[in-house]
Formats: sequence, C-alpha cells, structure tokens
Amino acid sequence: MMATVPELDLLEQLTTDHEVLRVRFSELAGLPLGDPRRERLAFLTADTLVRHLAAEDEYLYPIARLDRPTGDDAVAHGMQSHAALYGLVRELEATAPGSAEFDRLLARLVEQATGHFGQEEAQLFPTVRAHSAAPRLTTLGEQARETERTASTHPRAAGPRDMLPPDDLVAPELTWHERMHRRFRFGDTRED
Repeated sequence: MMATVPELDLLEQLTTDHEVLRVRFSELAGLPLGDPRRERLAFLTADTLVRHLAAEDEYLYPIARLDRPTGDDAVAHGMQSHAALYGLVRELEATAPGSAEFDRLLARLVEQATGHFGQEEAQLFPTVRAHSAAPRLTTLGEQARETERTASTHPRAAGPRDMLPPDDLVAPELTWHERMHRRFRFGDTRED
C-alpha cells in the first residue's frame, strides 16, 4: 500500500509514491535471486505500481494534457510508458517466480519504472504545478489516494473492452494472485 498523507496534493502524493517504489526497488536489489522474500516483494511492488499508474491515468494525465507547449510529447511518452509498464507486469505475473525470465522481467520493470518516474518529475510535474490551482491539486491528491486504495492490482489491457459502456462490462474474475493475496492477507475465503 502506498504512503498516504491526507494533506498532500496530487503532485506531492505521486512524488511520495515514486519514492516508496524506489525504496522497494532497492529492497528487491538487496535480496538474492531465488529468495522467496524477493518473489513476494516483487509481486507486492508490482501491485503497488499498478495502483499508482491507475491513479496517474485518472488524475495526472488529464490535467497534464492541458496547457502543454506545441510539439511537447511528454504526455504521449508518459502514456506509452504506462502501457509498457502494464505489459511488463502482465508478463511478470505469467512467469514462473525464481526463473531467469522472471528476474529479467523484474529488472526491466524496475529500470523502466525508474526512468518513467524521473521523466514525469522533470517534465510533467513542473508544468502541472504552474498551470493548476492549489485547491484543485489538493482535491486531486485526495482522489488519487482513494483510487490507489481501491484500484485493481491487475493491470488493465487496453482494447475494445474499454470502449463498452460501463453497464455492459462484466466484473473481472480475480487472478490466482489476487485470490491468494486476499486469502492470506485478509483471511478472505470466498470463491469469487
């Protein structure tokens, strides 16, 4: 779960999230390959990253599109990075923990996420701060924390499904990882 401080505005919250994830990445690097703690931390980190990206998709990128200078492709680049990160998380979930492929995907995920955070902090955050009212950013910070708390930990796939009206969508089946997370973390024994 991400760090939540009620008074942080959107950009402060997202920066805090980036720092939390960077610390997790460092913890992962400190654990030996094949260590079961590393695998658990990898999945926890991936879940946290997906929740964070969902909050950015919903709150940061819509306001970042406003007032961008002509020819500035920071928003498009950021959205492409999100798609790549979601794809890496999906690949990681489908790969046997402890395998060489798992470790390779995890290293790519950490590298791409770290670069993505730096790009956002350097290119998007200053422009959003300059063109957004403080009360609006504070409200968006509260909303982003709620999204991070409630968002699915399974990366969403972009595609035709996203085009359907909400009432036509069927609730997604929980992945094995989500069911086990609920069972062992929260004692939930329901069969979803």
